[in-house]
Amino acid sequence: MSLAMDSSATSSFSRVLTDPLTLQAVEHLGVMMRQTGFESVSPDLITESAFARFASRQPVNPDFALEMLGGLDALRACLASGFVRADNNGNLRLAVSLLATAEAVGVIPDSYAAGERVYVGPDTWILLERAWRFGLGGHRAVELGTGSGAVATFLTTRYEHVVATDITSSSVAAASLARRLLDEPRRSRLSILQADVGRGLQPQSFDLVVANTPWIPTSVAADQVFADGGPSGFELPLRFLTEGIDLLTEDGILILLCADLRFADGRAPLADALRAIRTKGFSTEIEETPNTNDLSFIGCNEVSSLNGLISGHHVSVVVYRRSDA
Repeated sequence: MSLAMDSSATSSFSRVLTDPLTLQAVEHLGVMMRQTGFESVSPDLITESAFARFASRQPVNPDFALEMLGGLDALRACLASGFVRADNNGNLRLAVSLLATAEAVGVIPDSYAAGERVYVGPDTWILLERAWRFGLGGHRAVELGTGSGAVATFLTTRYEHVVATDITSSSVAAASLARRLLDEPRRSRLSILQADVGRGLQPQSFDLVVANTPWIPTSVAADQVFADGGPSGFELPLRFLTEGIDLLTEDGILILLCADLRFADGRAPLADALRAIRTKGFSTEIEETPNTNDLSFIGCNEVSSLNGLISGHHVSVVVYRRSDA
C-alpha cells in the first residue's frame, strides 16, 4: 500500500490537538487499547504483539496502523499532524509512547521543548498506588504537576471531576492526549490546565490533592523542569505542600511525594513544614518509599544551597484535617 504524505511534517502537539481527524484517530486508538486489554507496564503482559510494539513507538506495517487508527483518512491526518511517522521502509510508528495499567493512561512524547521532558518513573507508580490506597472517591480531585497524565486519568475512576495541572506546555499536551484515550464518561470528567502548581484553582474545593513534586536541587537538575525542586530541592515541594493544603475541602486529603532532607546544622525542611502544618489542625503521615532515584547530590558541599546536607530519603506524605480541629 502506498501512502502519500508531506515529507516535511514534524511532530507538533499543537497540530495534533487541533486537528479533528487526528483526535478521532487517537480516540479510536484508545478503543483498540481497551479491547486488547493492553497494559504496558506489567512485565507479565508485555509481549511482542504488534499492538505492544506500536504503543511503545516501534514500527509496524501500514495495514496494522490503519486498523489501530480507524482507516485511511485517519492515518493520513496522523501523518500530516506528526502523530504518526513513516520510516524509509514504509513502516509506521507513533510519535508517543502509551502507558496503561490499573485504569491509568499516560502519554510520553518522543520530542518536547527544551527542558520540558515529560517524566514517568518509579515514583509515578508509587503515587498511583498511594492514590489507590487513600483516594477512595468523592466529588473533586486534582493532580498538581501531572506530567504524562497517568495518575489523573486513574482518578477519573473514582471522582466526579478531576483537574490535572502542569506548568509546561509539553506535559499539558501529553496529558491532553492521555485524556483523549479514555472512554466516556471518564474523558468528560477530566480537565487539563496549564498552571503553576495550584494557582488559579478555587481554595477548599478538592476532596483529594496529589502531587509527585520536583525535588532535585537546581544545580543538578540539568535544566529539566520536572526535576528542579529549587536551590536545595525542597523550595518547590514546599509550595506544592502549602498550596495543596489550601485546596482541600474540610474532609480532604493530600498525598505528596518529595525528598526528606537533613542538614548537619539540624535543619530538616520537610519535618519543619509538617510541624507547622500540625499546629493548624492537620494530621500528617510520612513513609519512606521504595524509590531508587539518585540522591548522589548528598554531600555536595561545593554548592552553597546543599552545604551541610548529610542525608535524604524519598518519602510520601499524607495530610488530612484532624477530627478534633
